Amino acid sequence: MPAPRPRPAVVADAAEIAAVHVDSWRETYAGMLPEGYLASMEVGDYEDRWLRTLQDPYHRSLVYVAEEDGRIVGFASCGRERDGDVRYDGELYAIYLRGAAQHRGHGRALVAVAADALALQGMTSMAVWVLRENAPARGFYERLGGVYLRERRLDLGLGMVLDVPEVSYVWTDTAVLRGRAGA
Repeated sequence: MPAPRPRPAVVADAAEIAAVHVDSWRETYAGMLPEGYLASMEVGDYEDRWLRTLQDPYHRSLVYVAEEDGRIVGFASCGRERDGDVRYDGELYAIYLRGAAQHRGHGRALVAVAADALALQGMTSMAVWVLRENAPARGFYERLGGVYLRERRLDLGLGMVLDVPEVSYVWTDTAVLRGRAGA
């Protein structure tokens, strides 16, 4: 049975999105990011960030959630590219799933709904950034047809750049992704 189609996030989802965000980082990035950084992540801080994103009157980031049994198990956010790279116009900013919800089609559905949303705004190419050492995620993007583009150091914002490489994958035409949500 395919995963249900992700739905647009609403302000009331901020706390659950934040919990998935923090939990998935701790599950996924243990051994890839400094343990002190992962331990310092606070759900409340991320809830505030997601509230600001979901309340943004300009909707610069579109956010979708995947659910199982009425509980958010994953999310994706996307919007206009942020690097000034002319090779793509859209970007999958974030996509995270709880470990227990992986391998059930939620990831594919979230990528598809993000590609659909970007295309509705005239953005038919898309990039995503992933830690270079995150082999499962890299394989996922490669299976979806993403093509390796380039590498950079991880920038966590607020001037915090870690000596951790991340790589990007690009889809120059997201038609291969669109319309697959829930399929």
